[in-house]
Amino acid sequence: MKRMFASVLILSIWIGLGSASATCFPIASEPFPVIRASFGQTSAVPAEHLKITFVGHASFMIESAAGTKVLTDYNGYLPLPATPDIVTMNNSHDSHYTDLIADGIKHVLRGWDPAGGVARHNIFLEDLRVRNVPTNLTDISGRMANGNSMFVFESADLCVVHISHLHHVLSKQQVGQLGRIDIAFAPIDGWMTMTHSELFRVLAQINPKLIIPMHYGFDGAVEAFIEKAKALYPIRTHDSDTIEINLAKVPRRTEVLFLKGQW
Repeated sequence: MKRMFASVLILSIWIGLGSASATCFPIASEPFPVIRASFGQTSAVPAEHLKITFVGHASFMIESAAGTKVLTDYNGYLPLPATPDIVTMNNSHDSHYTDLIADGIKHVLRGWDPAGGVARHNIFLEDLRVRNVPTNLTDISGRMANGNSMFVFESADLCVVHISHLHHVLSKQQVGQLGRIDIAFAPIDGWMTMTHSELFRVLAQINPKLIIPMHYGFDGAVEAFIEKAKALYPIRTHDSDTIEINLAKVPRRTEVLFLKGQW
C-alpha cells in the first residue's frame, strides 16, 4: 500500500478506503490533497444510512454507518451530541468557527486558507468523504473575499451539501464541482448570506431533493422564507432534531424539511 506524506496543511495518508460514494462528483474534479484513514469504528446508524442532527444555527452532526462523525460550522459553544472526528468551518465568522478545538477531534477543515490561498480539502474517513468547493472568491458588497467554502459530504450513496455563507449565485464551474446533490443545508436568513431570491436560484442550480433550513434565528426569517418557498416546494416539519435517511427515503420531488433544534 502506498503512503504519501506532506506537511500538516497538505497531508495525504493512504491507509485504507471504506465505501464512501464517488457518485456525487461526476462532472469535474480537482487534484485536492487526500486523506484516507480507517479506524474500525462502530455505529448504531443502520447500514447504507446517514444520521443527520441539527445542532443549531448552521451546525449539523452527520454520522455514517461506520460511526464516522462530522460536525459542520464548529464554533465551540453549541453543545454537541458527541465528539466529532471531523469538523468543518465554512468561514471565519465568530458563530461559524473557533480556534479552540476540543480533544478527540482528528481533522479540522477550514473553508478559507489562513495563509491566503484557496482552501482545498478532500478527506476519506472510513465510509465518509468530505470535500470543499471554494466560494466568495471576490469581494462582494464589502463582504469577505476568498473566505468561504461549501462542504460536500458523501456516504451511503447520498450527497449532502452545506451551502454555508454563500453570497452569490454559483458559477458553472462551481456547480460542476459540486456534482449530484441529494440533500442541501440551506441558509434561509434572507440577508446575512443572500436574499431568498438568490437562494432559490442556487437551489435550482444544484437541484437537491431535500432542503433542510438553517441559519434562521433572525426576526421574521422563517416566516418570510416559508411565504416565498411554499409556491415552489412542499414544506414539512419533523418532530425531532434528527433524521436517519438513505437514498430510498429521499423525496423524488424537492421538499423542505425543518428539523427541530436551536437556531
